[in-house]
Amino acid sequence: MDFKYDIIVVGAGHAGCEAAHIAAVMGAKTLLITMDMTKLAQMSCNPAMGGIAKGQIVREIDALGGVSGLVTDRSMIQFRMLNRSKGPAMWSPRAQCDRQRFTSEWRKVLEHTDNLRIWQEKADRVIPALSSSVRRRNLSASVK
Repeated sequence: MDFKYDIIVVGAGHAGCEAAHIAAVMGAKTLLITMDMTKLAQMSCNPAMGGIAKGQIVREIDALGGVSGLVTDRSMIQFRMLNRSKGPAMWSPRAQCDRQRFTSEWRKVLEHTDNLRIWQEKADRVIPALSSSVRRRNLSASVK
């Protein structure tokens, strides 16, 4: 097994899964480290995607190529449009999901993503590489 990766994502919550997926889709050899393979992108006790704030984030993630919205569609058990008594600018979709199915659908997506490997282990420290192959960009130099 080759242990050389362009990107290593530690933590397979919603953000970690999205980050690992999009990095791999963009061509980076990616490793996603999680402590429990059965809890990828685990939802809380209120398994909903959407609402006024989270709904906007999910739509933005979708527009950037993310898959949270698609996984939500595959695991949804109820859909509701919130704030219908207010104007259309306040309407907000919310989907209630099956928690286990949400996790299993995320796992299917990640396991079928080229350039992405999932590793179950606890990451207890980060050791930065000190080689000439590591290149750093000074992003603050481009801010004006």
